[in-house]
Formats: sequence, C-alpha cells, structure tokens
Amino acid sequence: MKSRLLRPVEVLAAWLVLISLQTAAAAQGRIVAIGDVHGALPEFESILRETGLLDAKRGAGGGWAGGRTVLVQLGDLVDRGPKTRACLDLMMELERTSQKRKSGKVVTLLGNHEVMAMTGDMRYVSPEDYQSFADGQSEKVRQNAYKDYLGFMAERADLAGVAPAQPISAQKWMAEHPLGFFERRDAFGPLGVYGRWLRQRNVTYQSEDIVFVHGGLSPNLPFDDIGDLNDQMRGALQTFDREWQSLVKAGIIWRYMTMDEAVLEVQRERAAIPLREVENTKLKEELEKFINLMTWLVSRDNPVWYEGLANQPEAGLGPSLDVMMMRLKIGAIVAGHTVMPDFQIHQRFGNRVFLIDTGMLRAEFGGTASALEIQDGRFTAHSAGQPPRTLATRGAAAGRGASPAASGRGVRQP
Repeated sequence: MKSRLLRPVEVLAAWLVLISLQTAAAAQGRIVAIGDVHGALPEFESILRETGLLDAKRGAGGGWAGGRTVLVQLGDLVDRGPKTRACLDLMMELERTSQKRKSGKVVTLLGNHEVMAMTGDMRYVSPEDYQSFADGQSEKVRQNAYKDYLGFMAERADLAGVAPAQPISAQKWMAEHPLGFFERRDAFGPLGVYGRWLRQRNVTYQSEDIVFVHGGLSPNLPFDDIGDLNDQMRGALQTFDREWQSLVKAGIIWRYMTMDEAVLEVQRERAAIPLREVENTKLKEELEKFINLMTWLVSRDNPVWYEGLANQPEAGLGPSLDVMMMRLKIGAIVAGHTVMPDFQIHQRFGNRVFLIDTGMLRAEFGGTASALEIQDGRFTAHSAGQPPRTLATRGAAAGRGASPAASGRGVRQP
C-alpha cells in the first residue's frame, strides 16, 4: 500500500504539537537510560557508578544508590558476552533494592536478545554464558537429554510414517549442546527464574512525553498507543508458550529444540498435511498460527528489531515519524539496538530521537559504556573516561542555555 503524501498543513500541525510537548516536559525528573549491555558486566557496573546509581558496597548487601532517579535499561542484557547471567542478576537486584528503599525506579525493557532467549534462538550465546549455568549435575542432565532426544526422533518418524532418520552422532550432538545448555533453556522458560521475570517486562516505557524502546517505533507497525505495544508483545509471548507446549505434546517438536530446529519441523509437518488421507484441520491451523507468530516476533517493524530511526534518511522517514509522534503525543524517542559507528550517543530528527547503543561490549564491538541522562529538559551523554556532553536542551531549560531543540536542528557537541 502506498503511503499518502502529507499536506503542508498536516506537517505544520505535527510540528506545533511536538513543540508544545517539548515545552511541557521541561520540569521532568532525572532519568538515566542505558542501552545494550550484552554481558559486559564490568563496563555496565562502571557506568552505573559513574551516574550515581550503583552502591559501591554491592556484593555486601548494597545495591541501588540512585535516590529518586529513574533508571531505564533498554534491553539486550544477554547474549554475545561472557557475563549475561550476572547482568540479569544485577538488574534484578537493583529493582529489588530500589523498591525496598522506596526511592527511584528501575525499569528493564525487553530487547530482541531477551526475546530470542525466551523463544530458543541460541545463535549468539557465548561459551562462558553456557558455563555460568552448568553445575555438577550438568553432564548427567545432558546424557539424559540425549536419550530423550533419540526417543523423540524415533517417535517423530513413526508419527510421520517414515523410516527413522539417521540420528546425529553423539559427538556432534554434545558439541551443539554444551554443559549448561539445558539449564539455560529452563532458566529462560516460562517457569524459570529469568523467564518468569522477563515475561513481566515491557518493550516500551513512557515518562511524560519521552518513550524508551529497544529498537524503535516504526510508523509502519499498526498499534494504538504505547500500552498496546506492550500488550502485543506480552500476548505474543504467552501465545508462543502455549503453542510450543502444544507442539511438544503433539510430538512435532522436541521441548529443547532451538528455534531454527523447531521452525524446520513445523514447516515439514505443514508440508506433509495435504499428502495424508485425512487432513487434520485443527493441526494445520495451529501450525499456521505458530509460523505467523514467529513472523511477527522477528519482523523488522517489531519494536525490539526496528532500525529505521538509526538507518533511514531523515528526509524520507521524517514526515511519517512526525505524524506518528503527534498521534502518540510524544516529543522524543530513546532507542538502542543499533551500534553507533563512533561509539557516541547520537541524536537525529531535530533532537527528537536519541540513539544510545555505543557498543558497550568492547570485545565484540570495540565500543564504550555510556548513558543518557535526562533532567529538566536537558539531554546529557555520559561516556566512560570522557566528560559529560550536553546534547540538547528544550523547554524552560533552553531559555537558560543552548537551544538546539528549539532551532529544530540536530546539534551534537564535540
């Protein structure tokens, strides 16, 4: 469908609404937003301390030290790096201690890698990550899982009415399922310690007129408001859990399959249905539902995957972004997901979009730990080993100093 060209009066109306929103948000309390961590625990702790959020006594009963600050972590705590489990534990500890002290707020959003962990996409799990879940019983767990897998393959062949496939060699299977693999899958499952916690997190958070999201808000994605986006993701994960268990019970997938393996089995089953004497309509609908669900979860317009705010030309995306922000009554979007090439926080679209993924996991990206501080209409970038940089001011704060937002230009301080 072709998008309708916006009339000049519509664009002007959008700008007027956004300017009024920027002015109204001038007295906002302190917020600190931190982007993708990917298991970089020391760097994560360092930027939390630099922004005054982490108690130096952590490990001896300490935790939240942010007072009335709101910490928003934009997701992708997990995968790639060596300390993803410890990063999750740290966020859970900060949440607990901030609630206990009844000061401030800790918000953890879902990124695409948290969703991947919950749905069995294991492509970016590091060896150290698996090892953090292993214990003295892990070899026994793995051997029992292998026997269970062989039994599943035999039953699967019988269900399909074909000769059993040649099973993967034990050596190759063990290499693909290192110690800790099964414990990690369980930990991120609906009953696991991290799975339960993550399934209660949202994909977006709004504070006054500022929206925080891992990937971004796509003008192409149909949704009513920010709450609707959160409901969509939560509903999708609940449906995924039900469908996964149903397919396991039907003998179509093995409960510990990776997502790629499960999708392959579902596609095979879907292709086989028309060839059978009696077509199972209910099963066919269930398989279609699963495929459609996975298509939505990995859609490039999904808020945990969207990259348009970082990659699309401002002239092309700007008009539709204006209309979407006006409809949602928001003045700024803070997003991660896309590593900035110079490892600095950037702003785009006239200081209405702030991109804060600076490649914190140095071993993978070569970047640095950073945070975006928002207070009284001032947006300040904090990067490890560098002095703070004022990126933009707006509203009442703009009248007391630099005012890039008021001019409508995207100004980045050197």
